[in-house]
Amino acid sequence: MSTERTTSGDGRRRRWEQHNADRRRQVIAAALDVLERGVHPGEWVTAQQIADEARIHRTGIYRYFADRADLDVAIQRTICEQLEHTLTASVTLEGLPRSVVQRVVDSYVRWVVAHPTWTYVIEQNVTGSSESPLQSTIARVAEKIEVAVGGFLALVDADLGDDDLRLVGPWVSSLISGCVGAVRTWRAQKDSVDLDTFAAFLADTIWLQITGLGASRGITIPNVPLERVLDGS
Repeated sequence: MSTERTTSGDGRRRRWEQHNADRRRQVIAAALDVLERGVHPGEWVTAQQIADEARIHRTGIYRYFADRADLDVAIQRTICEQLEHTLTASVTLEGLPRSVVQRVVDSYVRWVVAHPTWTYVIEQNVTGSSESPLQSTIARVAEKIEVAVGGFLALVDADLGDDDLRLVGPWVSSLISGCVGAVRTWRAQKDSVDLDTFAAFLADTIWLQITGLGASRGITIPNVPLERVLDGS
């Protein structure tokens, strides 16, 4: 086979792969639009609704997805990418330590309130798939927070034992899981408190866990902007 024919075949394959990727994104975007606009939390978008929104035939969806499970997991992944972007943008060593906690909690609570149907979708187990994009997202966010915590501990010259250092990761994961569960319960309450009150309360409980654990290890958390700690002033 000539080099020219091989190159031509590779080009067609790349164009076909790009076409499929573009179509997948089109279908997923259509599903997200339907979920945000026309489906109540607790309901699942149908293939026909997605097809109508994407302006393709319903059976055409499965030219680009292996089956409904593949489609649903792809939708979950895309939603989780947006959630992860929102959360990681809030995980910065800026402001008072207590304000950092409030910022992260606020970003999650407000995202859930703004996207109730998306939240419902990512919390569901997809029949026929063992993948959980939400759990993967939580793990990645926990890792980023763990890195931030490690950076903070280094800034305040905290001297933790090896066991404590290894347990920072599981502890951060437990804080995130507790936050997710608390938000889910709050949303389900019929006569719940308002968003600002709830977010402040949740941030308070997390902050108390942080300061309590720090005190038990002889760590004093400075009540100054972290920028000042970073520059040593």
